[in-house]
Amino acid sequence: MAQRSWSSSAQVAPQRWPLIQGQAVAGPWPLLVVVHGHGGGAVPAIVQALLDEVAQARGAPVWVQALTAEPIELPPGQPLLLMPLLLTPGSHVRVDVPAIRERLRGSGHPVKSLPFLGAWKPWLEHLRQLGCDAERQVVVHHPLRAGIADRYLHVLSQVIGLPLRSADTCDAELDRVLPLALAPNRMTAHLSAQQGGGLALLEHPATRQFLFELLLDLP
Repeated sequence: MAQRSWSSSAQVAPQRWPLIQGQAVAGPWPLLVVVHGHGGGAVPAIVQALLDEVAQARGAPVWVQALTAEPIELPPGQPLLLMPLLLTPGSHVRVDVPAIRERLRGSGHPVKSLPFLGAWKPWLEHLRQLGCDAERQVVVHHPLRAGIADRYLHVLSQVIGLPLRSADTCDAELDRVLPLALAPNRMTAHLSAQQGGGLALLEHPATRQFLFELLLDLP
């Protein structure tokens, strides 16, 4: 995988991130990345490996908070850039992430929050291109409740130009499936066994490189 040094993006960061750059942090911000996590608080190995590379390239700490884990311990008063590596605006994005932010602020941490990954226009463009390059016919997602997340999926389908199906309504006839999941999980395993496709998004080299560069370019 091609790697870039953080210094190349530092020169343009003040223009791209005017609100964050007003904060008194020397060098790149330490990151707290929020991920779904597996049972028992485990961080998927493919996610952890990516974030380890990001930390090395940025020259700044990158902590990972799995939503299935207890709150991690941080240095007192540590400034943080909160990055939810989440794909849809479900309850994790709307409830859990704000709760993490407020808990950290209440503990004395200066925290700046970024939008969840699925809201980023470059990410949506990447998904569209990935679906096209891989000749996928349908995107399969975890079941979601009707409401904000459901409406988001409708817009997502229009933006990336592919139909979306909930994993609990898929049949074995589907072919060339793109799972809406960053790391391998039960849904991707089921799709891989039953239908044409099943690779998690980070198992695609293009997506791994895209996220590496996106996180590297954060201020």
